Amino acid sequence: MKNRKKRNISIMPKNFNVREVNSNLKVGDSCEQLSFSEHPKNKGLYKSRPQWCGALCFFDNRIGEIYRGNNTKSSLVNYQLLFIAIVTLIMVLSIIILIPKASAIGIVPGRTTLDFSPELEHEVEFSVINNEQKDMNIALSVQGELADYIKLKYNDKDLEFLSSVESKSLTYKVKLPKNLEPGLHTAEIVALEIPKANEKGTFVGATVAVVSQLHVYVACSGKCVDVDLNVLDAEQNSTAKFIVPVINRGKQKINEARAVIDIYSQGNKVGGVETDKLPIEPGARAELTGNWFVDVGRGDYKARITLYYDGEVKTIEKDFSVGKSMLEVERVWVSDFQLGGIAKFRILVQNRWNEELKQVYANLLIYNRNEVMSDLKSASENIPSQAQKELLVYWDTAGVTEGEYNGKLMVKYSGKSTDRELVLKVNPDSLDVLGAGYVVSSQAAGVSVKTIVIIVVILLVLSNVAWFVFLRRFIGKNKEKSKEVKV
Repeated sequence: MKNRKKRNISIMPKNFNVREVNSNLKVGDSCEQLSFSEHPKNKGLYKSRPQWCGALCFFDNRIGEIYRGNNTKSSLVNYQLLFIAIVTLIMVLSIIILIPKASAIGIVPGRTTLDFSPELEHEVEFSVINNEQKDMNIALSVQGELADYIKLKYNDKDLEFLSSVESKSLTYKVKLPKNLEPGLHTAEIVALEIPKANEKGTFVGATVAVVSQLHVYVACSGKCVDVDLNVLDAEQNSTAKFIVPVINRGKQKINEARAVIDIYSQGNKVGGVETDKLPIEPGARAELTGNWFVDVGRGDYKARITLYYDGEVKTIEKDFSVGKSMLEVERVWVSDFQLGGIAKFRILVQNRWNEELKQVYANLLIYNRNEVMSDLKSASENIPSQAQKELLVYWDTAGVTEGEYNGKLMVKYSGKSTDRELVLKVNPDSLDVLGAGYVVSSQAAGVSVKTIVIIVVILLVLSNVAWFVFLRRFIGKNKEKSKEVKV
């Protein structure tokens, strides 16, 4: 057999010693150390990125074509694999970083509502959820006006979570006083994740807190109401829908309630809406609706809502925007649902403002016919400019039957609210979230972070294999050309 000779296909400098490079190449070596400095194009090109030199010297056409001899083929393949691995790692890490994050812990229910009666005693059950399936400890506390009338019931083991524990059920006892003023009285049960301490005793990581609210309503002797305003689809040259939710907090029926909405811009009235008329039973909730054709420009406006009910009047004001929203609801979905268990609503929102939005939270109302059956609230989050964030809301479906339920999602921030009307289609093993054109999502549509990463990694591997095969064939073709030239 004839001895094989080195074949040099090169525009490399003549003094380039590939054996010296193969034997001495280390990550971090500069091109000057690898005898590349004699080439006039190398100094400026690689001085700013010497750590990449070893991998890139074989790929940059400004250095030269591939030099191959008896002992260089395996080294070249190693460099190719190194380059592919580095690019793949960078891309996967970038994808993971860009995936929106959610709170580490959750709590359900978001709110419990009680009607006041003197010296009422009531036990409330709530669950703390381990979203990230990790080992953690939590602390519980009570705050708010009614804190003195609430007693938490737990032991130390209840506050310790193992990664295998998805959630823990806890309780607190409410014992109300003999008298409270008419109106709303509140308290909050706070679950706080305790950050872990490192070897030096320093706590590492941010503290995350979630809240379950207690609302106690004391009815007034006459007729009194709670009023709010939600504005949907306020876009230029389209029809906006104004919804005025009214709750009868009195002990008497309201025979007729209606609202007049005046719209102002910089103190000048630019439009008006009149709603329909509805009766409201004691303790019940009704929605008065009216439409407004938006014939004004983009910007911020003030709505003054005047509610007329059985000869009495109540007025509130609320700001809203036309044609622009600082915060958009991108998607709403529920996955891994079983009726009777806890449904986890994943609400993806995006901050379209040029500043960070602080204390952003989602409030989801679920109705059974015209009555609120669940009032749910997420943890508050800060969302950087142009970033996405996933807000989590939990719904305990114990006692809920199959069927369709109306819902209203309100994402609140900076004194404003982005509102969406939803329809929840509850099945034994799925919960579909339907909307009027702006969001349609279901269990099938919800793709987990793990699935996204797996798909991306597979695509990267396939593309890199194709790139590797292309290089091998390119090398083979050059080898054949070299033989022909020599012959």
